[in-house]
Amino acid sequence: MAQPKAWQGLLFGALGGAAGTLAMRYYWQAASALLGHDPRQDTSPGPPHTLDDIALVGQQHRDDETTTAAMGRIAYQAVMDSAPTPEVKQVLSYGVHWGYGIGQGALYGLLRRQEHGADLAGGALFGALLWLLGDELVGPLLGLEQGPTSYPLEQHGHRLMAHLVYGITAALTTQTLGQLA
Repeated sequence: MAQPKAWQGLLFGALGGAAGTLAMRYYWQAASALLGHDPRQDTSPGPPHTLDDIALVGQQHRDDETTTAAMGRIAYQAVMDSAPTPEVKQVLSYGVHWGYGIGQGALYGLLRRQEHGADLAGGALFGALLWLLGDELVGPLLGLEQGPTSYPLEQHGHRLMAHLVYGITAALTTQTLGQLA
């Protein structure tokens, strides 16, 4: 089989990223159904901890915002010079989440385009790195979410699992499309 071109890797990866983002959504729906509530809403009990806020640029998110909602609101305000309505804010949050998932999948597809067969370990590693760098480090450092001690250990576990589901699904989809090409 000839090595796929870079554009094929990008395209297949973007489609893999979309599939991974959808799978991640289903993970959160399943977790919420099993637990009876959305585990992303849980906060750590007790007094504040030093690592609750590790933002280098100050808190950029609002108390009721997810990281993607904060990013969407900030971008909207920069362009429109006004705050988005709650409905627009929700659409922006989905757009940021889907755009990030598709973009990261495209990057994966570009980097892993010559892999033969299902790269489950690579997909799991990719998802784990996205969790570690995005959820655990960059988001809190940019003030887009609270620091790591603001959330209970179980929530960190769920976030990791959601990203593993994303990474494995993105890898399977990307590699399957590459094999079919």
